[in-house]
Amino acid sequence: MASKDIEAAATPGYDAYASPKVVDGEIQDGERQPKQGASIIQLLLIAMPRMAIQMTWSAQWAALGPYLGTMLPKYAVQLTQVIGPATGIIAGPAIGVYSDRSTNPWGRRRPFLFIASITSVICWILMGFTRQIGEALGDYGSGQADEPTHRPWTAFFTVFFYAWMDITVNVVQTPTFLLISDFAGDRQTLGASIGQGWSTLGSIMVAGYIYIFGAAHKSLGWFLAMLSAFMMVTVTISCIAAKETPLSKDAVEKTTAWDQIKVAFGSIIKGLMTLPGSLSPTASSSSASSTATRRTTATRFFGFEVYDGEATGADTCDPCTKAQDDYNHGVSVAGGSTDLIFNIVGYLFSWVVPFLVKKFGAKWVLIVSLVPQSLLM
Repeated sequence: MASKDIEAAATPGYDAYASPKVVDGEIQDGERQPKQGASIIQLLLIAMPRMAIQMTWSAQWAALGPYLGTMLPKYAVQLTQVIGPATGIIAGPAIGVYSDRSTNPWGRRRPFLFIASITSVICWILMGFTRQIGEALGDYGSGQADEPTHRPWTAFFTVFFYAWMDITVNVVQTPTFLLISDFAGDRQTLGASIGQGWSTLGSIMVAGYIYIFGAAHKSLGWFLAMLSAFMMVTVTISCIAAKETPLSKDAVEKTTAWDQIKVAFGSIIKGLMTLPGSLSPTASSSSASSTATRRTTATRFFGFEVYDGEATGADTCDPCTKAQDDYNHGVSVAGGSTDLIFNIVGYLFSWVVPFLVKKFGAKWVLIVSLVPQSLLM
């Protein structure tokens, strides 16, 4: 019988749904030792999809948000960008439970990872033709001054593919994290660090594209082609490098899919409700910090507020008005050079954090680090 996770005993009713262990560690000196993790080279290959995943999230704020801004009012763009976190809350736990208990002969994580990556690429290919689809259904106008422009179908299909992408990339993300954890063994910190390194590189790739080629929504097809290529290449390499051992059907207790999902979400809710009082402020500040970071580095903020631009028709105008040029320039500055500086500084600071924490403690490092961000108000 496979061993069970320690959380099984901590959550009543969770025992039957705990993550089954594929292979137990060897017994040495009468004690069971943790299974040795993969080599650093193998972990580097397995964690590569983290780059493509981060490129996708960066693309939403740096390219697709501004693209939607050329067709939709500001509030509608903000509502659309909530789809990602909302689907993640649902897809993350659900895919985690299903992959934990999958007995697929190809492994527990790789089937979800590979299939979701293919559906993501299909989505991006179709998204690259939203303008053509809209025009075929009756949209008109190039966004030039004094020219009537009406593009409801383009906006509709862009939002539709945006939601599709959010769902599939969240499905890619969960098994990627779990696959890294599976193969890291007792070196979880190393696995997480390698994954974060790939993630930072993904952000830099998107910022580099915008820095070189300008606002991504002006060359949306090529930009999405780049995302598709990186997604398929990194996922394929990861799936080849991660030689999973299939989970035996005897190791999985027979339960319905609904029961598994119900217990998974129940555990999350209980975890939040029983969070120690000292951790509640930390959790709240982390959430607020993440939200503030994404809001203040959003490219649309530069296009609208910093450069006082006009988004309507800015993706198709030729020639563009000064206001449309200002919007595109603001998007390029924010998603290009500004994002490059943001990611490089963040990467360098991540190397300093362990030394600061060792000297001053995690609490003071967190407090002082949040001061510059709070001054943005």
